[in-house]
Amino acid sequence: MRRVVRSSRKAGWLSSLKAVIIAGLAGIVASVMPAVAANELPQFRQIADIDVTTSLRKVRRVRFAVDTRFPPFAFRDNSGALTGFIPLFVDTMCSDLKIKCEFVIQDTVNIEGALTGKQVDVGVYMTGRDELDFEKLEFTRPFLRPFGRFATRTSSPIRKTDVRTLAGKRIGVREGTTHASFVRQHFNRSLLVSFPSHEELYEAARTGKIDIVFDDAFRLMFWLQGSLSRQCCHFVGSGYIDRSGFSQPLSMVVRREDNDLRKVLDYGLDRLQSTGNFAKVYNRFFPQSPY
Repeated sequence: MRRVVRSSRKAGWLSSLKAVIIAGLAGIVASVMPAVAANELPQFRQIADIDVTTSLRKVRRVRFAVDTRFPPFAFRDNSGALTGFIPLFVDTMCSDLKIKCEFVIQDTVNIEGALTGKQVDVGVYMTGRDELDFEKLEFTRPFLRPFGRFATRTSSPIRKTDVRTLAGKRIGVREGTTHASFVRQHFNRSLLVSFPSHEELYEAARTGKIDIVFDDAFRLMFWLQGSLSRQCCHFVGSGYIDRSGFSQPLSMVVRREDNDLRKVLDYGLDRLQSTGNFAKVYNRFFPQSPY
C-alpha cells in the first residue's frame, strides 16, 4: 500500500471511540477469540449481477483518503505503517479488482475539500451524510453500520432488552449522546441514569450501580473484551438501529461525476462480501460481532 502523508486536524464522529478502543486493544483478553463467521455479520451489500467491464477499464489508479486517528478502523502501527480495518479491506478489494490504489492520510473534516479539489478520488467517510454537499458528491452503498447494544453483568438475570423487561431497570448512558436520547424516547418506563464520561458509565456497569448499559456496540465490544471490564459483563439482546442518530453508516464517497468509479467500488464491495473476505478482514481487527 502506497501512502501519501497529508496534514490533519482533530474531528470526526468516531473521535469519542479512540480512547476506549486503544485501551481495549491494549487489554484484550490474551486467549484467542473465535472468528466471527460471515453469516454473523449483517449483509449490507446488495449483491447484483452487473457488468462493470467497461467501468473497470476506466478505473486503473485510485487515491483513497483515510483518517488514521481512529483505531482499529485506521491507524499507524508501532513502526508507523498504515494499518486497520479500512486500509486492509480497501487493499483487499483493490487487489481483487486488479486496480492500483494509494492512500492519502487526511483528516475527516478535510476529505470533502480534498475530493472536490481532486487531490483524492475516494474518501472513506466517518461523519454524518448530512454534512456533505450532495450536489458534488455521492456515496457508495454502506459497508458497515454502527449499532446500539445493551450490556449487563454476567450474574444479571436480564436476558431480554424489550421495553417490558427493562421497565423499572436502571439503564446507564453517557449524557448528551444520541444513545441517551434513544433510551429516553424508546424506554421511558425505565430509569435513565446519565454519566459525564464513559469511564464512569462502564465502572457503574461493572460494579452494579446500574442494571444495564446502552452504548455504541464497537465501544462496548472493546471494553467487554479488555482488561478494564475484568470480564464482568456481556452483551444481552440484539443490536438497535437509529438511522437518524447513532447508526449513520460508513461508506465511501466519490465525486458525483465519477459514476464509473462508484460502480466499480460497489462491485468490489459486493465481491468482498460474497467471497467471505470482508469477514476475514473484520476478524483481524475486531474481537467479536457487534450485532
